[in-house]
Amino acid sequence: MIPEYEYRSRLQERREHGGKEFPFNIYPCTIPLDFPYVQVHWHEEMEIISVKKGRGVVTADRQTVTVEAGEAVAVFPGQLHGISVREGESMEYENIIFRPQMLMASGGDLCTAEFLMPLTEQAPADPVHMRPGRDGWEDFSLAVGRLDRLCGEKAYAYELGVKGVLFELLRTIFQEWKPKRGSRPEKSREKIKGLLDFVEEHYGEKITVEDAAGICCYSSSHFMKYFRQYMGVPFVEYLNSYRLFQASVMLLSGADSVTAVAQSCGFDNLSYFNRLFRKKYGCTPGEYRKKGERQTERAKIL
Repeated sequence: MIPEYEYRSRLQERREHGGKEFPFNIYPCTIPLDFPYVQVHWHEEMEIISVKKGRGVVTADRQTVTVEAGEAVAVFPGQLHGISVREGESMEYENIIFRPQMLMASGGDLCTAEFLMPLTEQAPADPVHMRPGRDGWEDFSLAVGRLDRLCGEKAYAYELGVKGVLFELLRTIFQEWKPKRGSRPEKSREKIKGLLDFVEEHYGEKITVEDAAGICCYSSSHFMKYFRQYMGVPFVEYLNSYRLFQASVMLLSGADSVTAVAQSCGFDNLSYFNRLFRKKYGCTPGEYRKKGERQTERAKIL
């Protein structure tokens, strides 16, 4: 099954992970079995992507990291990130997601002021890649294992154990990254987040490079260079990719015709939509829907 939060249309996830009283959860995922990739998005939670099998690619802001079994990447609150695999490869991983606020105390608590608050206000220039040979790796790996056991058993008061292990995980992460005092969110990231929010709200409408450049307060020529440097692809390619992703979700979850789906996702030219869809998913939209229906039927039988 595909985790619900992966298929949310919003690039800023707004789902409460685990509930307001205990905003923590672990999601097992497999790429490409569950979904082809995770679109670039952001949320207010801390996320630890811990790889169990295979190899994949995690993008955090403008940096890309290849992660293998036994390794992990820490994604900070508000940080733009995505997950994918290279052609012919696969990756099984789990997302450990929680709000740092669940660990905060009031009244001048040192841990809150010195570590947890900075964690929510800034992110490292380079991704925190936890792997063998790095400081704190063994403690980090043991902590992930303890979290898995606690959440698998869910014995009475396991929530207390989860909080304790999260503190241990963060301690090992702070051995790799030290916050800077007085640092503010990077302006370029905030502009990108605003643009991505616009795309997710209006992807079914006409969006030009000029529109996107205006949102970022750049000239069209500067914007095209800026967007490619930040996101790794031209804006039009990103926009089409996002639209195609939404189309794939609609094809699997609804009964609208292929033409209606294409139009809902901003494609007025059906042949252009079909060509892009085949290039991205290796089949026509109709074939993609039939494959999904067959997979659903097999799942019911099993």
